[in-house]
Amino acid sequence: AETARALHFHGSRDKRSFELVGYNSRLDELQAALLRVLLAEVDRWSEGRRAGAGRYADAGLAQHVTLPKMTHVYNTEFQLYLKTKPRADELIGAMRDAEIEARGYYRTPLHRQPAMAPYVGGAVSLPATEELARTNLALPMSPVLGPAQAEAVVAAIAHSH
Repeated sequence: AETARALHFHGSRDKRSFELVGYNSRLDELQAALLRVLLAEVDRWSEGRRAGAGRYADAGLAQHVTLPKMTHVYNTEFQLYLKTKPRADELIGAMRDAEIEARGYYRTPLHRQPAMAPYVGGAVSLPATEELARTNLALPMSPVLGPAQAEAVVAAIAHSH
């Protein structure tokens, strides 16, 4: 049962290390029914997240981190608002002190995950991937991120320098 639970969540027991090659099969019938109703809201939510990204730009985030390059070809959805910072964990700590949630995602890159050992043999060197894993941080993002919230995040980042 424990193995089955890990397999249905990408092969992970803790959302950070992946011991098995698994699947993303966490959706049950009730969730599927609810999501079918909510599907009509996806475009509005995506536009709200893009507006939130714009609010970060308006609040001066570019003075502290490099903003994503937006193109007219693709609509960025901003499920996460990921940035990189050389001392990302220090910034995450400073933001938590300011009661703003931020976190690093996938600190152990895929080629270093236990589930990949049979495929890479530990001899793979991907320095850019490892640097991105070490330095990424996700800033708060939601379809309703308002100007005051974006300004508070930027102020916490500015204060951490």
